Amino acid sequence: MGDNRPAALAERLALPLVETESAALLLAYGADGLELRAPGRRLTPLRVDFSNIGQHGGGELLRAARVKARPARLLDLTAGLATDAFRLARAGFEVLACERVPVIHALVEDALARAPAIPAPGRLQLRLADARSVLADPALPAPDVIYLDPMFPGEGRTALPRRELQLLRELTGDDDTGAGLLALARARARRRVVVKRPLHAPTLAPDTSLVFKGRAVRFDVYLIAGESVA
Repeated sequence: MGDNRPAALAERLALPLVETESAALLLAYGADGLELRAPGRRLTPLRVDFSNIGQHGGGELLRAARVKARPARLLDLTAGLATDAFRLARAGFEVLACERVPVIHALVEDALARAPAIPAPGRLQLRLADARSVLADPALPAPDVIYLDPMFPGEGRTALPRRELQLLRELTGDDDTGAGLLALARARARRRVVVKRPLHAPTLAPDTSLVFKGRAVRFDVYLIAGESVA
């Protein structure tokens, strides 16, 4: 029997099913799972693989998101490839990871199905949805923490971003709505909003409460009124 996954995925995403690699970008099932390819270009196919995420790492992110609530409910509004969402779930957060681009959502969904050790059942949920529509949903339980990782413009005019960013930008473009989304997130979070930024980039809002710096990125924390440092 043939593999019917490509046809089923094409129908679900409303994408054409092609027999040859003639498109600028295409989704294909490789030997190790679903991947995004750029035929004819020297770009390694993009595939999400949570087995590559070590048991350690992400310390600054976990410090930025830490709250006293147990278990803490965290809403990742811009999940992307969901690496941070996976780390947060493994650290004990109940994570709802939202991604608005169907192709990216499909890559993460496939990775979760292949993950050898998904965090505790129900701890990481994936939703195909736009961040603003999620925040406007009255049925959404108030999250303790909201996490934002907006796509930011690359620096320099000639240097190409990493392959992940290059392929993601071809699907999504740069995100210039970070400040507006932050304002909406601060109105819904119970305890804090965490924003991931390039190390030397300007803040999305000037009144940061805490800042946790890594080697290449930092995490700006905006505490909600009445919330103390965990």
